[in-house]
Amino acid sequence: MQKKDFMIACQKEYTNRKLLITGISLQTKESGKQISYDTTHSAFIYPLSGSATISFNGQTFHANPNDIIHGAKNQRVAFEVTSKEPFIHLNIYYDPEIPWHGSSDIMNMVYEISSLQDGGSLELLHRLKNSVMRANWDDQIQRNLIAQQLILSSFGYSYINQELLQIENAIELMETSYHKNLKLKDLAKAAQMDEAHFSYKFNKVYHIRPIDYLIRLRLRKAANLLLKGYSVTEAAWNVGYQDPLYFSRLYKKHFGIPPSHTYRNEERDIEYRRQSKEN
Repeated sequence: MQKKDFMIACQKEYTNRKLLITGISLQTKESGKQISYDTTHSAFIYPLSGSATISFNGQTFHANPNDIIHGAKNQRVAFEVTSKEPFIHLNIYYDPEIPWHGSSDIMNMVYEISSLQDGGSLELLHRLKNSVMRANWDDQIQRNLIAQQLILSSFGYSYINQELLQIENAIELMETSYHKNLKLKDLAKAAQMDEAHFSYKFNKVYHIRPIDYLIRLRLRKAANLLLKGYSVTEAAWNVGYQDPLYFSRLYKKHFGIPPSHTYRNEERDIEYRRQSKEN
């Protein structure tokens, strides 16, 4: 099949066949490293830096930045890093719809797409990488939506949900400035939307209001600080709450325990795990 015909076939299958994204991961493999394992999902591999050879059941590809390698499940995959620097890549794992009555089964094939040069695709890849690096549970919905758009854009499918990327700007603002006195108007401005439209679109994607998302983000950051030994007052101040009592009420409402009990509970969990191993 000619490259153009194959890309058209990919567009057709990936726009008509459902898929379930099962994971997205950012991986680093050191220079000279050789790794092999059996695959359990179909996957897109997006090289970000460095280079490597990737083989699926002996079918070998030379992976460089802007290339796209697609692997199928039930294959033996082997990586060998060929560059002096580490090979860093982003993987999108998924399961294709079954049964599928289309004329092709590309989602269960091994293949390569070279030269991911489209500006929109590169922007989506950058956004997805940043989202994975943040590693927030609340980002999972957004992450999967970006991943689905990235997959389609990899085949030259030009439609990109610009509003999704605008919302991502607001997410990045919250991640970097959660300790500041952010208001809804600040988040809407970052997303280049009016407040009402931004709040509606954000809630449609995340099923939570933007300010509630910010509160949850602050409380998760505070929990991490408490586990590191920060006092309740120090944790509150570091995540943007000047009133420790108000912070404590929010914390207990969200986690079910007061912040002063967080470290104590962590100690009990560690002791329980230690005793379980001994028994």
